[in-house]
Amino acid sequence: MPFTNKPVYVVDDAQGWQEKFKEHPVIDWQWDFEKLFDFGNLKEEGYQAWITDDFSFTAPYGVTTTGLEAAWAQVKDTYQFFTTYYHEPIEYIVWETETGWKLTGRAFMYVNFPAPLEGATKVADLTGKEWDWKAIGMFTFEWVKDPSGPKGIKMKRWDVVADGFPMMNEMVKRGMVTFDQIAAMLKERTSG
Repeated sequence: MPFTNKPVYVVDDAQGWQEKFKEHPVIDWQWDFEKLFDFGNLKEEGYQAWITDDFSFTAPYGVTTTGLEAAWAQVKDTYQFFTTYYHEPIEYIVWETETGWKLTGRAFMYVNFPAPLEGATKVADLTGKEWDWKAIGMFTFEWVKDPSGPKGIKMKRWDVVADGFPMMNEMVKRGMVTFDQIAAMLKERTSG
């Protein structure tokens, strides 16, 4: 069976965001994007410059939405349950395509919830900042070369692969939602 042999950029122990990995153009781009997404106001304004008109987003429950505004609304919907969050890379592989690059990798996601939980233990990221909760997920991204985007790049696809049930259970423990509300929400979002 023939197979394509392409060079790849492999970071098998990222230890978060490290300057040395910014040598790759999409990691440099993603670092800027992530700072604005995690700690800035990118969810609400300016996102159009970073993503393509045919951008697609796959939510952790498996539904893919395509189109700049509709897909970005799904991104915002996915992150609505957290007051703050931070994505910390663990490992990833990047390869070049005819139009740009693709990446698949794993990351920790740290979150704070709007509802406190008495007696809950905080978790710390690699910088020492404390958070309410930590999850692990896999992400797939696709970027295209586009001179109108920051650093000549735009994101075309973002897929999240993660087990959302531990996080949903934490939200139930904190009184943010009930299991019935979660079931209804998932039914609504996956019946499209």
